[in-house]
Amino acid sequence: MIILVLTSLFFIGLLAFEYHSFGLENPILPIPDTFKEFFEFLIWPILTLLTLDLILKYRKIKNPKKFVKKHWIDIFMLALIPAFSIFKFLKIGLSVIKQLKTIKIGAKIFHKTKKISQQK
Repeated sequence: MIILVLTSLFFIGLLAFEYHSFGLENPILPIPDTFKEFFEFLIWPILTLLTLDLILKYRKIKNPKKFVKKHWIDIFMLALIPAFSIFKFLKIGLSVIKQLKTIKIGAKIFHKTKKISQQK
């Protein structure tokens, strides 16, 4: 039950702060920015609880094939949450790459104008 509540809160945070990722112009839920850090931290307790839950379930079954067959949804959920987090980090990484490309273009323009001014 705790996992369900924390996961629901995580997705509420996604809708409130990462609305651009869903193609929205405005957030669905207007939550103050002071709570953004809380929602970003929330992934770690979820991952910890899901991992502990899977460990306990595996100890009960002790057969890898039966475990995967019976709890594939839990395994998928555990793998999916970090995947969504990677998209968030990629978004940050892409903005940094765009800034670096802009700086590179600016440096090239500067060097070309400097070269042209020296030729005259």
